[in-house]
Amino acid sequence: MPSETVRERLAHDVGLWLSDGLVSKSTHDLLRQRYGSRAFGIAKAVKSLGVAGGIVAFFGLLGLIGAASRSQTLVAFLLFFAGAALTVAGIYLSNDKLGRYPTSSKVLLFLGVITATLGIGVLINTAGMDTPKTVFFTGFVAILPAGILAYRFKNSFLLYIALIAFFHWVGSWTDMYGRSTYELAIEDPRLMCLAALTAVLIGVLHERVLRDQTGRFYQAYEVMGLLYLNLSLLILTIDPPGARSDPALWIGLWSFAAILQILVGALRQNSLFTGFGVSTLAINLYTRYYENFWSRLHKGLFFLLGGAALLAAGTLCEVALRRLERRAA
Repeated sequence: MPSETVRERLAHDVGLWLSDGLVSKSTHDLLRQRYGSRAFGIAKAVKSLGVAGGIVAFFGLLGLIGAASRSQTLVAFLLFFAGAALTVAGIYLSNDKLGRYPTSSKVLLFLGVITATLGIGVLINTAGMDTPKTVFFTGFVAILPAGILAYRFKNSFLLYIALIAFFHWVGSWTDMYGRSTYELAIEDPRLMCLAALTAVLIGVLHERVLRDQTGRFYQAYEVMGLLYLNLSLLILTIDPPGARSDPALWIGLWSFAAILQILVGALRQNSLFTGFGVSTLAINLYTRYYENFWSRLHKGLFFLLGGAALLAAGTLCEVALRRLERRAA
């Protein structure tokens, strides 16, 4: 019988095959039943709690030392060296030739990068640099190494964190950090649109050209890119830049972007684009409905008309889908 590590890898790969359409649902269920890893039992639960407790105790010890010393500089160096040690440990476990630490190596690598980045940020803040410059410099130093480590050790979770940090870095490098429109650190939505669109294009490139080398990294780029693209366009429709800017321009652009996402998803059979496009179009329509009728209608009538419109739209979509299926048959 294969080892637990091999069973977990087989179960993971079978799930990917099903999502990519390479195997049927019945074949997926059969393979999972035959090669799936064992259930999450008491032993695994105790082990996971022990690991989590050790991590919390470790960071609690660092905080205790920093509080006792009353020195931010000491705290910064402790965080940085602790992060460096965790990163080295993660790299060491990732290079295990037998692949015995697929999960713990990724967790250590992730914790190491985050902790070292926090150390750098605290050290820069101690030097008296203001918050925007601290965020800009810390992101500039930390995001690139995090991305390199994510690619080197196929750590998709670390790539997601690097992309989130990148978008917050882009959105907050002008005036503010973590406090702006919709609390998303998007200071300039137009700049964020360009950054998000670039991320989406990189994701498409990964999916079509680099998928054999990077696996499902394309999903990280597409998810984060589409998320911040649509959020930025939403902000622009509500609060357009400039005193004389017409929100109708941004409303039309956001509607066009939503329809384009739906078309791209349909042509490429990519449910991710389709889902974002449909959700975005629905949010756009509801936002416009709210802006125009919330103050003019009785609240009960407002929700009644809105619900009836959604029901009618859903019915029409279902009828159209059935007609398409009949024609295809």
